[in-house]
Amino acid sequence: MKFYSYVIPRDYGFAPNPYFGYCTLATCKPRIRNSAQVGDWIGAYGSARMTIRGKLVMLMKVEEILTFDEYWEDSRFKNKHPVFNKGMMHMYGDNIYHHSQNKWVQDPSHHSNIDGSINYKNLNQDTKADKVLVATEYYYFGNNAIKIPAEYNALIWNRRNHKVCCDEVLILSFIDYIRCNYGTGISGTPYSRKAGEFVHYGGEK
Repeated sequence: MKFYSYVIPRDYGFAPNPYFGYCTLATCKPRIRNSAQVGDWIGAYGSARMTIRGKLVMLMKVEEILTFDEYWEDSRFKNKHPVFNKGMMHMYGDNIYHHSQNKWVQDPSHHSNIDGSINYKNLNQDTKADKVLVATEYYYFGNNAIKIPAEYNALIWNRRNHKVCCDEVLILSFIDYIRCNYGTGISGTPYSRKAGEFVHYGGEK
């Protein structure tokens, strides 16, 4: 068992995507998506530029790993295809990649260009790992991100890239703490999102 920690500088409910009963990490963080295994945990923390700096935004247990094509075709994740005539959780769907005639297709989405055309910067980054991480046990706090006890500071990351902890005793203790104090599912709204405003991410660092 491993614990992957990373900073989430933008939180729109897209990556990670906590909606429709599953938390999925289908875009961004290709190194984590390429390395994480079933049974591992992933924690995302607020960046130094945010009022929630160092606080836990999302925690998920990797329970399933799919390819993009498998994710695209799976009926369980139909609601995660972006739809722009519904609410924000539909607009920020992360089920955007699949193959057609052996070429990548990127659906109009948060990671496409404004006109809906392919943003190759995002496509090339996202598809470095043809893996989608899926969780049904997850804790999404968003703008209600929580401060975790100092005894678990080794599980926090505050810089670019990510950190991996292999101390199973510490990890299990932390998971027990979260399970005892917080309910699974969604406990907040994405902290970067503004009401009624949809944003395209161009791929800038």
